[in-house]
Amino acid sequence: MLDIFRGLKNFIKVSHVHIDSSVFRLHYSITVMILLAFSLIVTTRQYVGNPIDCIHAKEIPEDVINTYCWIHSTYTIPSAFNKELGVDIAHPGIEKSKREEEKRYVKYYQWVCFCLFFQ
Repeated sequence: MLDIFRGLKNFIKVSHVHIDSSVFRLHYSITVMILLAFSLIVTTRQYVGNPIDCIHAKEIPEDVINTYCWIHSTYTIPSAFNKELGVDIAHPGIEKSKREEEKRYVKYYQWVCFCLFFQ
C-alpha cells in the first residue's frame, strides 16, 4: 500500500520559474495529492476487506448477508430518534421495523470513493 503513495510523489515537481504565488502552487500540488490519497484509502477499504458488517442470525452465511447489505441500502426509522437511548433503543434511529412505518434510506456506501476521486 505504501508503494501507491510513493507513486503520488511524481505529481510534485519543483519548477524553477514561478509565475504564480506560493498559495496557488500549494493548492494545485498538495490538494490534489491529498484528495488522491484519501480517495485511494477509501477505495481500498471499500473494495478490499469488509466494507460493511451486518448483524445477522446464524442461519444465513455471513458473506451472503454482508454482500446483501452492501448492495442494498440501509435505513433509519425517524420515530426511533425520540426514544430513550439504552432503554428503548440501542442506537438513535435503529429499531425493529414494521412494514407500515416511515423509513429514511441511506445510500452512500459505494459512491464515496468515486465522489472523492472526481473532486
